[in-house]
Amino acid sequence: MTAYCPTDLPAADSQLLPPDAVIAIDGPAGSGKSTTARALADHFGLLYIDTGAMYRALTWAALDQGVDPADEDGLAALLRPAELALRPAKGEVTVLWNGHDVSRAIRTPEVESLVSQVASHAGVRQEMVRRQQALGRQGGVVMEGRDIGSAVFPLATAKIFLSASLEARVDRRCRQYRQRGREVSREELTRDLAQRDRQDSERDTSPLGISPDAIVVDSSNLSLEQQNETCVRACLVNPLLDQDLDTDLVVAKREIPMHYRLAYRVFKGLARFYGLQTVGNEGGALARGCIVAVNHISMWDPPLVGATFNRHPVHTLANAELFRIWPVGPIFRWIDSIPIRRKGYDANAFDEAKRALDKGHNLLIFPEGTRRAIGHPGPVRSGLGIVVQATRAPVLPVFIRGSYGKQPGGSLLSPLEVSFGPMLRWHGLDALLETASPREVSGVIGRLCEAAFRELQARSFDRYPQTDFERELGEIQLKRFAARHRKVFGAKT
Repeated sequence: MTAYCPTDLPAADSQLLPPDAVIAIDGPAGSGKSTTARALADHFGLLYIDTGAMYRALTWAALDQGVDPADEDGLAALLRPAELALRPAKGEVTVLWNGHDVSRAIRTPEVESLVSQVASHAGVRQEMVRRQQALGRQGGVVMEGRDIGSAVFPLATAKIFLSASLEARVDRRCRQYRQRGREVSREELTRDLAQRDRQDSERDTSPLGISPDAIVVDSSNLSLEQQNETCVRACLVNPLLDQDLDTDLVVAKREIPMHYRLAYRVFKGLARFYGLQTVGNEGGALARGCIVAVNHISMWDPPLVGATFNRHPVHTLANAELFRIWPVGPIFRWIDSIPIRRKGYDANAFDEAKRALDKGHNLLIFPEGTRRAIGHPGPVRSGLGIVVQATRAPVLPVFIRGSYGKQPGGSLLSPLEVSFGPMLRWHGLDALLETASPREVSGVIGRLCEAAFRELQARSFDRYPQTDFERELGEIQLKRFAARHRKVFGAKT
């Protein structure tokens, strides 16, 4: 979905956006992200966080302290103890570095020309992302940058990739500098922006790219007012779609086939016995024809996650080897599980999964392919991306914690809970496929899903801090599982 003007997107009441919404805006330098982010924050009554200013502040500090922008360790050492604060203000956001206002100092061409290099370092980005996530988890924010939707907030309420031609972006930057009383060479600015595009797109850590669930807004031929109006509408697309989710549990339970009703009762009894808590998915909302993607830590995961379901037939992609075990195989077939080989591309399994989704049934998948160490979700394998590209089915990320260490009534060793994230809808998939191969897009989808698992895990750890049992068992499993992963999937694990 690419929007070129406001009317390309549906109009909706701004009250649909929840007050704790997170709006993520990505895009190349000069596309108008900061201006539009401030406008959206004003429109919806949210806090604007200028992540680009955070990287510019570090770049300014490096120049001020004589730290080489190519020195990753030196930059990280400069950043870690620094007090970096953003304050709302009219016009540009106020940026404080160790209590000093550097708002104007970070907007110079010297800083502008080096900020992409500073932001390309993994150690720098890791610390910045940590700070940005801490700000954003409070909710009610608009954040813009290069990887906000894909890395910082994979579960954002709304994601926008704001694009514009290089010529349009150069025009805007020239106007910005003129307003600040500076005259710059248009040719030099064109070279600098083109170089930043290359650096941002080709860096190893969180390169600039379209998140497959983002709405692309091409503002090359839009006025600022039209650009902002288009982005306002883009922010309301997911809330509009969420209105269509079926939350009538009475009707849902009446429509569930008898064998599912029996299986769900058994699973729910098991969940009550072990004190399972469910977070999110209030009202049991679930779209028809969606993929439920769950992290995998234990053989208990399928029935415990199944205990949270209330509607629609759900087909599970399960390891084909399990279907040869009695009585597991007959039970799996009874609840419509689909056998899949873990090595190579299993065309029969994917075709059957596609047919189920086309019928409006749901598909439960453990996209990591095998069990992972506690506290270390991912990587997600290519199968999820293959199914998404074939069906365009939305994905519901789900995180399970505590299926090890469970005890009747609940466990202090490892809280037993299933956490639901928001639905991932593939608005940006077609635009992404214009510049990337299907195999590369599968990788992007997989990394987004892994980031969603890690975000749900972080939220769970905020509610119940990671226990010593989980931490120690996770470290043991990392070593124990490595050999099995290599045996099943090859050298890359």
